[in-house]
Amino acid sequence: MTIRIMLVDDHKTMLWGLERLIQAEAPALTLVGSASTPEEATALCASLKPDVILLDLDLKGSSSLDILPALLSNGGTRAVILSANRDQATLTAAVKLGARGVVSKEAATEDVLAAVRKVHGGELWLDQSLMQALLGQLVAPAPKADPEAQRIAALTAREREVIGMIVQGKGALNKDLAERACISERTLRNHLTAIYQKLDVANRLELYVYATRHHLGT
Repeated sequence: MTIRIMLVDDHKTMLWGLERLIQAEAPALTLVGSASTPEEATALCASLKPDVILLDLDLKGSSSLDILPALLSNGGTRAVILSANRDQATLTAAVKLGARGVVSKEAATEDVLAAVRKVHGGELWLDQSLMQALLGQLVAPAPKADPEAQRIAALTAREREVIGMIVQGKGALNKDLAERACISERTLRNHLTAIYQKLDVANRLELYVYATRHHLGT
C-alpha cells in the first residue's frame, strides 16, 4: 500500500530535501503535495486528504499548532511534527492536538521514514523524554479546588450587588442600604444571612474585610 504524503515547511532547502527523500522511496511512499504557509497547508490538505503530513512547527513566524486541528479534521490524515524546537510544553501540546509523531529536524533520514511508516500504521513515534512528559501529565493529580473560589462562585448576582453596596457604603445603615436597593430591610437581612453562610463570615465587618481582600463589590 502506498503512503500518500504531504509536506509542510517554509524552508526551501528543507522542503527540497524532504521531497527528494520521499520520491526516492517510491512506490511505497508518494509525495502528493507541498506547502510553505498555513493557508496553503490548510487548503491543500482539504483537497488532497493525504495519509501523513510531515509538518514543520514554525511557518513564517506562526505556529503550526494553530492549524493542526484543521489539518486532521478529515479523520484520515495523521501528522508527524518536524521540529528544531525541543520545548517539551510545545511538543506535548502538538501531541494533545492530534499529532502522532515528533521527529527532530536533525534526525537521520531513516528515523523520518520510520516515523512516517509507524504513524501511518496507527502507532506513536515519540522520543522517551516526550513520552514521559505526556505520561506525567496524564497521571499528575488534579489540582485541588480553591475553597474560596467555590464560595464566591456560589453567590447569586443579587448577593454580589448587596456586597458591592456594603463595600461602597462603608458603614451605611441597613435601612439606607435597603432603600438604595429598593428592597425591605427584612429582605436585605435575608440576603446578608445567606451571604454570611456562603462566605463563612459572622457579620458585616467580617464581610467587608473578606470582600475587600477578594476584590468583591469593587
